[in-house]
Amino acid sequence: MEVKKRNLDSWRNAGVDHESRAELWSPYRQFFQSHGYTLWNVSKHYGHVPPNDNPRAPDGFSYENEYSANAPSEFSIGSPLHFPARTTDNRDVMIAFLSDGVVVSNCVKVLRTIATGKNTGIDRNHALPLLHELRHDNMIFGVFPLVGTTFIGTWFVNIAHALEMMSQIMEGIAFLHDHLVAHRDLFFGNFLSSRRHGRWDPACKNDFLRPRYYIIDFEMAVQFSPDSDPATRMVTGPPLPWDIYRRPAPPEMKSDIPYCPFKADVWQVGKTFIALLLVKHDIPDIIRLLRRMCDDNAEDRPSAREAVDQLNKIHNELPTEILQAPIEQGDWFDRTESSNEGL
Repeated sequence: MEVKKRNLDSWRNAGVDHESRAELWSPYRQFFQSHGYTLWNVSKHYGHVPPNDNPRAPDGFSYENEYSANAPSEFSIGSPLHFPARTTDNRDVMIAFLSDGVVVSNCVKVLRTIATGKNTGIDRNHALPLLHELRHDNMIFGVFPLVGTTFIGTWFVNIAHALEMMSQIMEGIAFLHDHLVAHRDLFFGNFLSSRRHGRWDPACKNDFLRPRYYIIDFEMAVQFSPDSDPATRMVTGPPLPWDIYRRPAPPEMKSDIPYCPFKADVWQVGKTFIALLLVKHDIPDIIRLLRRMCDDNAEDRPSAREAVDQLNKIHNELPTEILQAPIEQGDWFDRTESSNEGL
């Protein structure tokens, strides 16, 4: 089958229904198969189902418990840039279209820095590893572990679990910043849990309690050279044009003046987490920390490293009755993803 060359924008704007996804990815099945990856099948009911009935092989990235391990394999994806696949030894992966070789993107460069090689073995690094880079003519695809659905489906048994997630994500952001990478899109949709089915059952007290959390989607990221002058590590405006960019934005992003993307990252994650805890919970020291992270004045925000250190200190000093308090789901996702309310 002749494969039609596509640029990144046309691929991104393709339909996400099952017929459109099949039309978009099917011409590349033989290419991926030649590299040992069999694309999942597109299903009207589940979105995507594995290409065979073999049990999923362990891969060290994604886990289940005894209650969910035998659940039917299924996966729903909103972006046309992503598609699940299975290796010849039955490990499941996610293939992402990263670059068309034309549109300037820092994504591939950033991933090569923080998601491959020795850095992937550092425990503080929470970037989802890039397992394999594939080239097809002008196109670059990345192969990643299939670790779970987006963060929107995950909830927590108690405050301790929510704080654990916050600590891991902030630890990962600090690692990125240590390597002069600013993510620029730190919202719940770009955080994944190693728990594939996402949700804990509060009735199951022995459920898997400490998943590993990952940061994904470096499409908007910027990276600076270690040799650069710190005063030049600045950006201007939003990551995408305002008519496309719908995320909450720190004040400095709305001006034409260059600003520090690392401080903007801190604002974004502070904004995201404060909505989580303000649903029905008030932990004063943590709320104060998150409000500092969301300060209108970028200079008054802590660095990511300072923030995670302070969060962990507060967490360690909280009494058991607060840590074990159940946390209830509310409208936090809508508020953090699409508005500036709740600060």
